Amino acid sequence: MFIDLFNRLSITLPILLIEELETHHKKQKDQDYLLRLMEFDEVIEMVDFMSEMEVYQDIIPLWTDDHSNYIGLYVQGACQYRIGYINHEETDLSPGFRSVRSFISKLEQHPNFDWDELKKDYPSDIEISHAEMEEDLRCIDELNKLISSNQQIDDDIRCQYIFSIMALTPIRNLDSLIKYLDDEDMYVQERACEILGFHRYIPARDKLVEVSTNGMHNGKLAAKRALARIREENQGAFYWNQNIKK
Repeated sequence: MFIDLFNRLSITLPILLIEELETHHKKQKDQDYLLRLMEFDEVIEMVDFMSEMEVYQDIIPLWTDDHSNYIGLYVQGACQYRIGYINHEETDLSPGFRSVRSFISKLEQHPNFDWDELKKDYPSDIEISHAEMEEDLRCIDELNKLISSNQQIDDDIRCQYIFSIMALTPIRNLDSLIKYLDDEDMYVQERACEILGFHRYIPARDKLVEVSTNGMHNGKLAAKRALARIREENQGAFYWNQNIKK
């Protein structure tokens, strides 16, 4: 199925990736999945529909929850071969999984899970391998170059690139995200608060306090949530230290 599909779409992908999809396709025939692989014609129809929107040029939908949401494969661009979510209500194309193999592995372990329930690779709450980090940093560098090289970049495209940058940023590089707390795009500011809050990144606390008071509406609320997560982390560390002393 997938060789014919990608030939029809004039897309060239590694044979191993195609084989992984074919193997998963067979498993989906034997068991029900909440996130099901789409049929050939469904993919073609959705790709045709999305082709008119620039923001979707690098990604194609392959799975669906049958509620107008899709899981897509980046077939080109900086995030190539990673997996992202295509939400019909709110656009956020930042990668959630490093590869088809990684996504399929999680999905086959939890066939009844939807996208939000699956444990994702991005953002990562653990230290990743050196090779993975270098791979992600190269992607981030390419995304930054795409932004800086185009002074007329569409606001929505810029926003999606930055969403991806923030999701891909390794733990040891989180300081590079603090600048986005001052971004003029309210969605970028909001997402920066969410990511730094996800990581409970203490060095961002003072800036988050500032955003919680002076930021844009979305940013204020997200900053307050991030600060609450950081406080939880500090309280947990305090109680742990107290118990150790006892």
